[in-house]
Amino acid sequence: MKSSISAALLVFALGLLNACGSRSTTLPPPAPPPPPLVIVSVSPSTATVFRDATQTFTATVTGTTNSAVTWSVTESSGGTIDSGGVYTPPPNGSGTFHVVATSEASSTSGEVLVTVPTPQVTLDPAAATVHPAGTKTFSATVSGLTITNVSYTVQETAGGTISSAGLYTAPSAGGFYHVVAASSEETTVTASATVTVTTSSSGFTPTGSLQEARGLHTATLLPNGKVLVAYGSNSSSYTEATGYVGLSSVEVYDPGTGKFTEIEGDDGVGIFGHTATLLPNGTVLLAGGFLNSVWDYGGSFSDNGAGLYDSNTGQFSNTGSMTANRGDDTATLLASGKVLIAGGSSMDQTGPGLASAELYDPASGAFSPTGNMTDARFMHTAALLNNGKVLIAGGAVSNTAAPLATAELYDPSTGAFTNTGPMTIGREQHTATLLADGRVLIAGGEIAAGSGNLQATASAEIYDPTTGTFSATGSMATARSVHTATLLPAGTVLVAGGGNSTAEVFDPTTGTFSITGGMEVGRSGHTATLLSNGSVLVAGGGLYLGLASAELYQ
Repeated sequence: MKSSISAALLVFALGLLNACGSRSTTLPPPAPPPPPLVIVSVSPSTATVFRDATQTFTATVTGTTNSAVTWSVTESSGGTIDSGGVYTPPPNGSGTFHVVATSEASSTSGEVLVTVPTPQVTLDPAAATVHPAGTKTFSATVSGLTITNVSYTVQETAGGTISSAGLYTAPSAGGFYHVVAASSEETTVTASATVTVTTSSSGFTPTGSLQEARGLHTATLLPNGKVLVAYGSNSSSYTEATGYVGLSSVEVYDPGTGKFTEIEGDDGVGIFGHTATLLPNGTVLLAGGFLNSVWDYGGSFSDNGAGLYDSNTGQFSNTGSMTANRGDDTATLLASGKVLIAGGSSMDQTGPGLASAELYDPASGAFSPTGNMTDARFMHTAALLNNGKVLIAGGAVSNTAAPLATAELYDPSTGAFTNTGPMTIGREQHTATLLADGRVLIAGGEIAAGSGNLQATASAEIYDPTTGTFSATGSMATARSVHTATLLPAGTVLVAGGGNSTAEVFDPTTGTFSITGGMEVGRSGHTATLLSNGSVLVAGGGLYLGLASAELYQ
């Protein structure tokens, strides 16, 4: 019995050993390999495609035997692409778009950046002056299109003729005319050049350029005959800025060399829409304006700061601050040597305007309040009359309000403002020029155009201090705003720019304007300074994007 049991146990043990040995030699099946990584690449990786052209893209797919892709454009207005990878830009659009190739074997895609430039036509020169029946050759350049042909026309019916080669022939009558070059591929893409046709022998010639492009700056004739150009606005160098950008740089123009020299660099925190007043001691008072910084750009706000430039030493120094923040205000040197600061915006370029006024005393370097105006205003004008009073005219209380037609007089002996006769029409951003006979020429500016809109005007009027009334005078040949008006030694007034390159001269004896030679470029927000030699320095201009060029009227 024992032997039978032992034999059974031996058989059981051998079975267990066989079972264990079988389990230890059997391995699990290997895991399946990961699927290959699908990559889609598109060639070329970037492309610039003109609006009248196409671009073929190719897609390479790796990681799968299926090389097919589906093409698409991410932006709904970014053009189209067919199944063969041929991209067609939007017919009337431009910008930066994304072309995408998506693998049909997976959701993997590749994309490229496509730039469709805006077509442009430029004309050279952009402005020209010719005599009646004279000629001028224009050349046009087309960018952003593969076809670069243009057609020339003259905008005005009686404005002369121009050949297919760009040879312009002026009419016999003087005036302002416009040569237009239109792309033959896209006729809505055009450029215009202003032509001044005049018999005048006077005109503008280029001089040295500003060291820094600027508009809405100030220019002050110094006792030594040089011109101090201070601050202003220029956003062209700052891509993060969407509006006005103030400058802190200052430069001096030397008529002897025809060159500008920077005497104060730009530190990124600047001012525009300020005032500059030459004081009897040869210093220049620079006050107020709109302040902002390109380092932390967030718009601009009016400021109450003031400083002095000493033309004798060439040094800057601080002086007292104004009693209020002001921008687009006026500063007028009184017979006493004090400076009347009137109105201005208390916040930014939209207003609201101030009714308050103050006086700067060079002896103490301090500002103090004086009487208030009868109307709050900015973008107005101030003219010192021969009787010592100051004529304040026009402006607006805000950029949404209609321009004011009211005018008032400041009397330094009483420190009070009193109303005088109203202007013939409400104006802002106009000019006011004291004539040799004591009257004041009010010219151009923005006027109400209905539905809350404004438009530049060609109208002009005269203020007569003896009667306290305004009356219409001859109109300018073209509408102007943010222009300049300079009293010339002959007693006439040079009116220049204001959204164009043209200029004209007002004759007080006849009450009429006559066309004179035009500027090299269109300007607004520029300065015009009568030099000691009788010529006029016109410098800079531009509202958002400043100009560096300058020219002389002789």
